[in-house]
Amino acid sequence: MLRWLTYLTLGQLLLALVGGLAHAGQLTRMLPSVAAVLVTHVAFSSACSTPLGLAIAIALGYLEDLHQGAPVGTLALAHGLVFLLLRRLSDRVALPGALARAAAAAVAVAAVDLLTWALLWLVSDALGARREALHQGLLDARWHALATALFAPPVWSLHDQLLTRLGLAPGHVHPDARGPA
Repeated sequence: MLRWLTYLTLGQLLLALVGGLAHAGQLTRMLPSVAAVLVTHVAFSSACSTPLGLAIAIALGYLEDLHQGAPVGTLALAHGLVFLLLRRLSDRVALPGALARAAAAAVAVAAVDLLTWALLWLVSDALGARREALHQGLLDARWHALATALFAPPVWSLHDQLLTRLGLAPGHVHPDARGPA
C-alpha cells in the first residue's frame, strides 16, 4: 500500500525541483513531465492494480495541474486517460530497457499534451483563452516530449531504487518479513 505514496512523493518532489530549476534558469520550453514518466512507470508495473494505478495517475495529473497553473482537473483527466491507454498497451508490449522506457514516456506525454490541448480548446471560450496560444503550445509539445524522453530513464531508475530501498520492489522480501533466521 505504501507503493502509491512513493509515486506521489517522488512526483511532488520532482515537480517542485523541475519547476524551481526552470524558474531559476529561465527555461520555458524544454521541460520534462515527471508526472508522465511516473504514470508510464505505474501503468507498466504489475505490482499495482488498475484502480490504484488510475488513482495514482489522476493524483499526479492533479499535482501537475497545481504546478503549471492549468485549470484544475485538466491534466488530472488527461493523465488518467493516458494511464488507461498505457495499461492496455502494457498487456501487449514490454519495456525492457532505458530506450524503450524513454520512448514510452515520450508517447505518454505526447498523448497527455494532445488531450490537454483538446480539452482546453473545447473550453477556451468559457475560460477566455485565445486559441492561437493553444496552437503555439501544441507546436511546443515536441520539445516537451523530447525533454521527457531524456528524463525518463533516470526518473524510472530513481523510483525503482526507492522501491528497492524501502523493500517495496516486486519480488523483494523485507528482512523483517522473513521471520526468525
